[in-house]
Amino acid sequence: MKPKLIADMMLGRLARWLRLYGYDTVYGVKDDDEIIEIAKKEGRIILTRDEELAKRAKNAILISSNKFEEQIKQLMELGFTFNELFPENARCPKCNGLIKEIPKEKIKDKVPPGVYEKYNEFYICTECGQIYWPGRQWQEMVKIDKKLRESI
Repeated sequence: MKPKLIADMMLGRLARWLRLYGYDTVYGVKDDDEIIEIAKKEGRIILTRDEELAKRAKNAILISSNKFEEQIKQLMELGFTFNELFPENARCPKCNGLIKEIPKEKIKDKVPPGVYEKYNEFYICTECGQIYWPGRQWQEMVKIDKKLRESI
C-alpha cells in the first residue's frame, strides 16, 4: 500500500506527479503548523524542502533537490514505486480525488465536440468533476514519464 503524503508549497510539481502516479498527496497548505497537524491527524508523510519543517515534524522527508527528476530519484531510493502512468491508477492532479472511467455518452456535453468525436476513452475525477482523455497532454506526460525512467 502506498503511503499517504502531504507536500509543502515548494513541491507543487512533485505533488502533481505523485498524484498521477497514484499517491494520495495533499498540497496547497501554506502554514507549517497546519501541515504538521494534517500529517499527524491523517497519518501522512511530509515532503518538504524546508529543513526547519523537516526537523519539527516527526514523519518527514527532506527533499534535497530542486530538480524534479532528482526528487523522484530520491523517493525511489527510499522505496517509493512509480508504476507506469495509466489513468486508472492515477489521482486527479488538480484536487487529489480518485479518477474513474466514465462512459463516453455521459460526457458528451462536457467536452469539446472534436474531442468527443476523436476519443472513446474518458475518465472523471470523483471529487472535482474534471474530465480526462488520452489526448495530447496525456501523451506529453507519458513522454516525460518515459524520459524520467530512462534517466534513473
